[in-house]
Amino acid sequence: MLNRWASQSLLSLFVLFITACNALRHSQPYRSRQSSPGVVTGSTTRDGDGNPFVRREVRDLKNYYPDQWNLYLLALESLHWADQTDPYSFFGLAGIHGRPYQIWEDAPGIDAKIGTAGYCPHSNGLFLGWHRPYVALFEQVVQSYMINIANHAPSDRIERYLTAANEFRLPYWDWAQGTSLGPVPDFFMSPTITVTETDDTQTDIYNPLYSYKFKPVPDGFDEKWVHINETIRWPGSDDFWASSQQGMFADAFKSQSNNLISQLGVVFRSSSFGKFASNVEDPHGWMHGIVGGGWDPQQSPYRGHFWPLEYSAYDPLFMLHHANVDRLLAIYQAAHPDRWMEPSNIGPHGNVFLEDYQTVSADTPLLPFRKASGDFWTLNDCRETAVLGYAYPETQRWQYASDADYTQNANAVVAKLYDGRSRAQLMAQPVTAGGQMLLTPNHTFTDWTISTHALASALPATFIVKFSLVATFSSDQSLDVGNWMVLMPSQHATLAHTSTTPASSRSSVVRGITSLTAHLVDQVYAGKLDSLDPRDVVPYLAEYLTWNVYSGNGTRIPLSALDGTLEILVLSTSAHIPDDTDMPIMYGGDVIAHPAATRAKSGGSSDTLS
Repeated sequence: MLNRWASQSLLSLFVLFITACNALRHSQPYRSRQSSPGVVTGSTTRDGDGNPFVRREVRDLKNYYPDQWNLYLLALESLHWADQTDPYSFFGLAGIHGRPYQIWEDAPGIDAKIGTAGYCPHSNGLFLGWHRPYVALFEQVVQSYMINIANHAPSDRIERYLTAANEFRLPYWDWAQGTSLGPVPDFFMSPTITVTETDDTQTDIYNPLYSYKFKPVPDGFDEKWVHINETIRWPGSDDFWASSQQGMFADAFKSQSNNLISQLGVVFRSSSFGKFASNVEDPHGWMHGIVGGGWDPQQSPYRGHFWPLEYSAYDPLFMLHHANVDRLLAIYQAAHPDRWMEPSNIGPHGNVFLEDYQTVSADTPLLPFRKASGDFWTLNDCRETAVLGYAYPETQRWQYASDADYTQNANAVVAKLYDGRSRAQLMAQPVTAGGQMLLTPNHTFTDWTISTHALASALPATFIVKFSLVATFSSDQSLDVGNWMVLMPSQHATLAHTSTTPASSRSSVVRGITSLTAHLVDQVYAGKLDSLDPRDVVPYLAEYLTWNVYSGNGTRIPLSALDGTLEILVLSTSAHIPDDTDMPIMYGGDVIAHPAATRAKSGGSSDTLS
């Protein structure tokens, strides 16, 4: 153990030396170039027609835009090395999200919450909108570093690299297409990476997409995080010298890809902005677990930084992850331009600038992000991504002759990328080997989901409901068929629902929906289920569907302890696959509940919750 620790320490010292030598050549404090503290402009460069440049999928950026890619890595390296006291250093920007719970650039907070909560709103209606200026702020800082590096290129290359820097927008990692885009990119998992400098020489640097090294670990961290000076993924223990097990990260992503694909089908069929925001937060949270680890005691109970929300922004993949979540929102907006945030009560999910149980709207200020006017951004202010200086490949509105054409294209994107797995499965094999028709001649089928309701006061701040089908061939094996989770910072774990809390608040219900159809189709093809008809599916689920509930640290919560506070209900609806491949699956308006599928099990459907 000591020898392993010593060798890891020597490696860390070596890569730290490489980082310091390389980064100091490019480092220049960002704050000195800021005209006004805390102002988020996004990237302000535009193309010749005045349109914003495009955020690209990270593998696309690496493979087809090498100058941008190399400048991006060099800029991230410099940003990682910036003094942690600089609010625009990597540390300063990451700290906005959670710990060490410090006020950023004098943005006000609720006096009683300062020092005990971060700015990020989770599990409430501001979740998506808040991250939009947050990622844009990070983007503008990275681009500033890139422009600085380009300006120090050899004189005959300055124009070339300035063009690349000006056209750069932060990449996203499209994890929701799963296996269609391959495994976890290897450049996420290597401690070092080769970059091409502006003088065309190649240099090995410490990979700024692999981890962030604290310099030093600050006051305000707690538990084991006080002793860990580098972000880790899937550590093998809680010891401070534990290293990342990147293979566990890659394996977790591979095993969950089908669930992520299926769940995005549920997300994009959301009938309102509020439902979309709630539904997309589920796979978003699951990606935190896939990258960080710690949510599955059967794999590893030890958490990496990406799993607890209050530390997650320090992992370099955070911004790529949230750029993708923002992209999913932008696509949903393009497909449904009439849908937007409506006022809602946030329940016990306040933060440093939101009181618990207050009502928020699209006009609620998104602290700590200021506009040039000095006011704080709101969802209404940044409803269009162009105001923050970017678009996505699918949301370049200016390429379309009309708004109708733009919306039609967005729906085609959903149909091709995010319609779930069922479409491809059923169109490829609509009739089973036994002659059962899963898809009618007019391409209609029965879609199945699991609806979960839980009393927020009865569960930990972060909890996971894991669904499985007990395998018909062995009671000791089961098939993972999806999850539903609520992911919250740890400070919410201490919330007390006392007699002074309004009864309506104490009994607030959180809801989730989990796609089941693709797994049932797999079972049909495997000969373990006859069809998707309720007469076959309901008794099958009654026998084989199981679930377990876990806290955020992987501790299993006995279902008996949740009697009357958890309800699992199976739902079905009719769905139609259009002949036009550019049209998403159309779901019927009539949803049928099947309480018999879960009633006999602890937590099964009842009349307890509403």
